[in-house]
Order: sequence, then structure tokens, then C-alpha cells
Amino acid sequence: MRTPSDLPASGRSRRLGDRGRVALITVAVVLIVLVLSARFLSGFYIDYLWHSSVGRGDVFWGQLLAKLTLFGLFGAVFIAIAVLNLVIADRLAPLTFSANMHPVVERFHDLFGRRLRLLRILVAVFFGLLFALPATGQWSTWLLFRNSKSFGIDDPQFGNDIGFYVFRLPFITFALDWLFAALVFVTILVILTHVLNGGVVLQPPKPKVRRATKAHVAVLLALLAVVKAGDYWVLRYELTNERRGFVQGATYSVVNAQLPAVVLLSLIALLVAALFLSTLKTDTWRLPILASALWAVIALVGGVIYPAAVQALVVNPNQKDREAVYIERNITATRQALDIADIDETVVEFNTLTAGELTEDIEPLQNVRLLNPGQLIERFRADEGQRAGLTIRDLDIDRYEFDGREQQVMVAARELDLGTIANKSWQGRHLISTHGCGLVVAPVNRVNSNGRPDYQSIELSRPELYFSEGLDGYSIVRTSVSQETCQGVEENEYSGQGGILLDSVFKRTAFALNFLDYNLLGSSAITDESRIFWIRNVRERVEKVAPFLSFDADPYPVAVEGGVLWVVDGYTTSDRFPYAQNANTSQLTGGSGLDFPFNYIRNSVKAVVNAYDGSMQFYVADPDDPIINAWADTFPDLFAPLSAMPAELQQHLRYPEDLFRVQTEAYSKYRLDGDRFFDRKDAWSVSQAPSSVPRAQTTAPAAATDAANAAVVNDFAEESGSARFVPYYSMFRAPGQDEASFQMVRPFVPFSTDDTRRELSAFMVASSEPETYGQMTAYVLPDTDTDGPALVQVAIDSDPRISAEITLLDTAGSSVVFGDMQLVPIGDGLLYLRPMYIRADNTLQATFRYMVAVYNGTAVFGADIQEALAKLFGPAFRTDVGDVLGAATPDDEDEPDTPATERTIEELLSEAEDLFTQADIALQSTPPDFARYDELSRQARDLVTQALELSGNG
Repeated sequence: MRTPSDLPASGRSRRLGDRGRVALITVAVVLIVLVLSARFLSGFYIDYLWHSSVGRGDVFWGQLLAKLTLFGLFGAVFIAIAVLNLVIADRLAPLTFSANMHPVVERFHDLFGRRLRLLRILVAVFFGLLFALPATGQWSTWLLFRNSKSFGIDDPQFGNDIGFYVFRLPFITFALDWLFAALVFVTILVILTHVLNGGVVLQPPKPKVRRATKAHVAVLLALLAVVKAGDYWVLRYELTNERRGFVQGATYSVVNAQLPAVVLLSLIALLVAALFLSTLKTDTWRLPILASALWAVIALVGGVIYPAAVQALVVNPNQKDREAVYIERNITATRQALDIADIDETVVEFNTLTAGELTEDIEPLQNVRLLNPGQLIERFRADEGQRAGLTIRDLDIDRYEFDGREQQVMVAARELDLGTIANKSWQGRHLISTHGCGLVVAPVNRVNSNGRPDYQSIELSRPELYFSEGLDGYSIVRTSVSQETCQGVEENEYSGQGGILLDSVFKRTAFALNFLDYNLLGSSAITDESRIFWIRNVRERVEKVAPFLSFDADPYPVAVEGGVLWVVDGYTTSDRFPYAQNANTSQLTGGSGLDFPFNYIRNSVKAVVNAYDGSMQFYVADPDDPIINAWADTFPDLFAPLSAMPAELQQHLRYPEDLFRVQTEAYSKYRLDGDRFFDRKDAWSVSQAPSSVPRAQTTAPAAATDAANAAVVNDFAEESGSARFVPYYSMFRAPGQDEASFQMVRPFVPFSTDDTRRELSAFMVASSEPETYGQMTAYVLPDTDTDGPALVQVAIDSDPRISAEITLLDTAGSSVVFGDMQLVPIGDGLLYLRPMYIRADNTLQATFRYMVAVYNGTAVFGADIQEALAKLFGPAFRTDVGDVLGAATPDDEDEPDTPATERTIEELLSEAEDLFTQADIALQSTPPDFARYDELSRQARDLVTQALELSGNG
């Protein structure tokens, strides 16, 4: 007799053992998943905390709800389609398998024979989740679809409101494409299921397919054809942004060849669907297969070859006439979409300028910029960095009131630079060095006696900058460790309500997991009163709250009510505006917020970030924009009207530079009507950029060749790829205006593909004043006798005196660079003024050295504006005006100025010789400037007379 230990284990014991192993495996899998997903869950949690801390929980939940809605909707549709068809495939399966069943099929049924229903559901759910994931990325498209608005403009081809193309068409297109892909995949699953169920027997020489299986697949293929027919029908509307003809949009070959072909393809798709359904009775697939092959041929011929042939054989030989109506559509749409339809054009004539006119009208000269942001940033860093750990990343142009009048200034924030802090420990980087300190301001129209900026102070009660332009990572305030303080600030404890309160171990654990930083959990310096600042970069901050907007790459700081606010321009854009040309973004700076394709844009939002507590406000700057109105309906608590912005802050708003670049580039061509637009007659180009380096070439032959080749391919001629004039902010008084105002300026030259035309055709200004904000005016010259900026630079480089001085300065260890070239309309004439700096090669710190003045092709330089203009217009100008222009303010260490002495005979004769030389140049110019010749000769003779009187021979 066998002992109990020798007896086989009972079945119940074996089952308990199996269940135990399953339970252990399950627990292990759950633990692994939890560990792997811990960071994701912590990221989700702190994301919620962050949105709540800035009062934007509505945005967090709104986005999440939209994503979950799409995930659930598209996932449910896929699962429903898949389960229905898999059940049908199972019901259509034969009751018994054939004798020659494939071994793979046999093995499949051995494994899953009793669990096929569960398997169908699992397969449908798994692939349903996968197919639903891409839909979540369409959350913004879905929200715009739900909250669509009318533009009040109908497209000229189909008569639909533009809102249909911008708001509804993108989501409809995605849904159809998704449904087609889902049906293709379900069809493959169904065929595979029929193979495994015996509906398709894999046997040589060809598979054997049951009639019921054929019918099932035929219905699915018919559904695919119907969806494709709908896709073709929607494609008609997509053609309004086609690029086939001379311009973007549905041009002649699109309307008369491609569009009919698309309609035909839609009808063919419906016919193919009907033929597949007909196989349910006929049980023959020959006709639908032939029809499908014919469909593919017609798609190639009608959709590609035929439109191309019409374009080449019918349109191109008579393009101007064939596409005239479509070019007009493109012009109208582009003007509307890029907001350049209402630009005023004013004709202005520049005449001879005299010293007397300059003396009587010096206001434009008082606003000339001696300082240039691009060249002075290292100087600002060296002079005003204050201490290690602070840096100046960017110089911005703004205006503040000094000495009783509004003046243009360069302003910069002293931002935290973790790379240069003294204490690089964890506490040093996150608890001690937590913020930048205040603003640096200098008027742009004056320097001190050593050529450096004349820095001014702005009183700030809260100079700490916990949020700024270049900050990354996180910092923690209100800890037991004292943080560094700003100069003049006694209290070093953060007193605001910004950031996320770390009042629980759970929160600290979540942040530690997210940042993979144990110190957040283990540091005893962190208390329940501590607050963590996360996402400290102001641009990233506003993008986090409003990811559906595009934001400018150049936030700028403003001193308001004792604190610092950052202003970030927000744009609404679309690439769906029918017939509108895509904006040319090739000349935008690196990192621009508009570096992507679009053909509609509005500067619809001014986002404001408080540098102390990180709070944000979004003000609607363009209430007529349908896109921002749609978003305002989606998130009604996110936006406020511009009228709610503090009046003091409104005084500092600027028209965005990147938007102005895009608009001026487009307006240079789209100001013309159809005939002149096609011929490029009277078209402009944005002026070539004058080199910032002396004696540099101002043309780019290689780029011009590339542009010319591109023009042959694309029909739409473009200028060369050489650098274009960078628009600049200025206290600018345009012709016909009574006083200067804060505006942005950019000049134009006649259009050419190779940069051969460099004469001034016009210049455009955009107002940043609150009363006239956004108004743009183009001042058009009736002739092309006036030099443009590139020709002015040639005059500067060609002048022997300037070249000789540059040679002296441009020695080992230093170099000469130029600042912005500025157009100065004054009296009845136009001056060009450009500052010249000397820069140390080892530090790149520049100081102002000379002002270069150019008038009527003559270039001179002087220690300041007075001296330069005195050389151009004679000593009468200097004597009459005195010291009011760009007067140098001495440093405390500078010696006081000594009284001016009377000029010697040699000085008088030297000045007279200069004037006679300039008079000869005026006489030799084309056409001769007789008035200037007479004026300069008179002044020279006066100087000779004074010299003679001093010598006793008068």
C-alpha cells in the first residue's frame, strides 16, 4: 500500500498552485507597470497642480476632456466596426473544417478554440485603442470644429464661408482619412479571420474561398469605395489651396482639369462600390476588379497627368489671360488673410535739404538712435551685470519718459544665469540663486563722453525676476536657506502667492519622481510653507496655457507699478484660407514663433506674465478675428478684452517685428492689381540689408542665381535670398506728421531677382501708439532717384576719409561695426544716419565712436550728429543748433569740459576746403544739384572770408 506522500496530488491542489502562480505573475506585472508609469502619473499630477496654481484649471480639464472625448469616440467606432465584422466572420464560418486544413489554422484552434469570443473582443479593443491614439492629437481641431465662426467672407469658387475651410474642413478631412485607414485594417482582420475560420482554404494552385466569405469582403470593399468617394468630394474644397498655377489656389488647370477629374473619381468610386455589392448576387468579381483597375488609371491620368498637360499646353503659353481671374482671387484673399488690405499709400517727394531747414526742424534728429541692440548687448552685460549669476540675454526697444519727454530706450532684464553662479550645489542652484534682479535702461539717442550708454534708473519696489526669458528648471522659495537678494532690497523672503505650495510629502514625492531628483524629498530646508516655481521661461509658460496659439520669440519686459511684466505677442494662424498665398518666412530670425507654413495670421493676443509671481493674463488685441473668438468661446475665462489691460501697460505695447516682416514682404508684391502683379511691374522688394561690417559685399550672386532658378520652377518670381533690411523701432516722424511717435520702419526697393535694383521706392511704418496701434502707411517715392540702404552703404564704403578712419580703428585687437541704418525724413529731404562702433575682439564690447551721415550720395562722419551734419551742410548748421543733438553726458570720472576756443585760420581753411569738395561732388552728381552746390560754395566762401579777417588781410 502506497503512503499518502506517494499518492499523486489532487486536482484541487494543482489548480490552487496554478492560480497562485498566476496571482504572483499578475502582481509582478502590476508592480512593474506601476513603477514604469510612476513618472507619467507624477507628471500628470504636477501638470494639474501647475494649471491650478496659475488659475487655469479650466484649460487643463478642457484639453483633457477633448482628448478623452476623441479617444472614446474614435475608439468606440473602431471597436464597434471590428467586433461587428469579426462576429459576422465567425457566423459565416463553415461548421466543419476541410480535410486539408492548414497546420497553422489547426494549431490556432487548439490554442483558442474555446476562447474565440474573448479573443475577438481583446483584438478589437487593443487595435481600437491604438487607432484612437492619433485622434487625441486632433483635440484643438475638434474644439474649433465645435466652436466654428463665420468670417463673413465667401470663397469665390464654391461660395462657402471661409470659416468652413478654417474650422470644419480640417476635422472632416481627418475623420474621413481615419475612417478609411480603420476600414482597411478591419478588412485585413476579417480576411485573416476567414482564413482561420476555414472560410478561406489555403491550397494550391489557388486558395478556395467560400461564397459567404466573398460577400463579406465585398461589402467591406464597397464601404471603402464609398468612404473614398466622400474623400474625393471633400478634396474639391482642399483644391482651393493648391499650388499648381502662377499663384496659390484653384487656378485655371485646377478648376478646369483637376476639379472635374476629382468629381469623376468620386463617381467612379461610387460605381465601384455598387459593382462590389453586385457580387452578392453574381458571385463574380471580374467586373469590380476591372473597374478598380480603371479607377487607378483614371486617378493617375485625370488627377495628375491631365491637369499637368493642361497647365503646360493650355495655360503656360497664355498664362496671363488664362489665370487672370484666379490671380485676382489670390490677390484679394492674400490681402485679407495677411491683414494688408487697408494699408494707406501716401506719395512723398524729397527735395533739396538746406542747413536752414535742419536748424528749424531738429526734432527728427533728436530721436536718431546712437545705440543699436545688436551691437551693444556685450557692453550692457559688462557695465550692468552687477554680479555673478546675472546676465543680460536680450536688448529690447521701448519708450519711457525721461527729462520731461517720452524717449526711446533700450531696456534689458538682468536675468538669472545658473551657468555663472558662484554656488553650484543643489541648494545653490535651486534654493539660493532663484531670481534675476531688475531692469537696465538707456536712452538710445545719447551716450556719455566715452561712447558708452547713458544708463538711467527705474525705481522698482519688486525687482526680483523669478520668471524671465531664458530660465529653465525649477527653484524653491520660502525655505530655511536664505536666497540671494537684489541690490537695494533688504527683504529676501518671497512674499507672493506664485508657484505650487509644497505642503505635503505626496506633492514633494510627485515632483521628485517627475524631475528624478531625490533632493526634493530629502532636503530638510524645504518646509510646508515652501513654494516651487516650475516652467519659468515666460514663452514656455504662455505656450503651456494656450498651446493653440503661436507666440513671438521676443518677449519684452515692462516696468509697471513698481514691478516687471513680460509682454508676449500671441498669434492665431491657419494654412486653410482659400486662395491666399503662404507667407514668406524665409527672412525671419532663428527661433521665430512663426517659422511654419501659414497663409492667415492675426496678432490677436497680448499675453502678460508677472515676473514676480508668474501670474498670466491674456488680452484679446483683435476682437474681429474669428479664430480667437472661437477659442474665447471654448475657454471663456481665459481671455480678457484689451480695454481691461492697465493703461500704463498699454503705453508700452509694440507692433510685433516678425508680423511686420511677414506683412511687408507680402505687401511689396500684393499691393499691385492683376496685370501689374503678373508682370511684376512696379513691384517692390524689401530693401537689401546694408552690411554691418565695413567694405562687405552687399549682394549675393549665388543666392540670386538660386532664386532665379526657383522662379523658373514655381512661376512665382522671387527676389534673391540675400539678407533683407531688418525693421527697426524708432520715435519716427513720417512725412506729413506733426510729431514723432513710436513706429516700426522698413524700406523698399524696386523688385529684381538679382539685386540689381537698389534705389529707394518706398518705406512703410507701423504704429505702436495706443490711439493708432497697428495702422500701417506706405510712403511712396514717385521716382527712383533716391538711393536705397544698400547704395548708401556703398557710398559709405567708398568714401576715402571714412575708409582711412576705419583702417586706423580696425587694427589688431579691435574692429569696426555699424549699427542700424536709419531713414530720417526732415524738412523736404531725406537723410541716412548710421552709428559706427569700435569693438574689442576679445570681449565684443562695443562703444559708440562716430555717426555716419549720408545725403544725396555724399557720406561723412563725425564724433556726433552735429559734427557729421556740419560737414554735410556747413558750419552754419553747427553754429545755429549748438549742443542739442546727442549731447554727451560725462561720467563722474570724466574731466569737466573746457570752454570752446575760437577756431584758427588753419581750421577755417580746412573746413572751407571740405565744403568746396562737397560742392564739387554735388555739381558732378546726376542730375547736378545746383542748389546744394550754391549753398556749400557760399558757406565755404564765408569761411575763407573769416580766415582772411583773422589774418589781417580781410
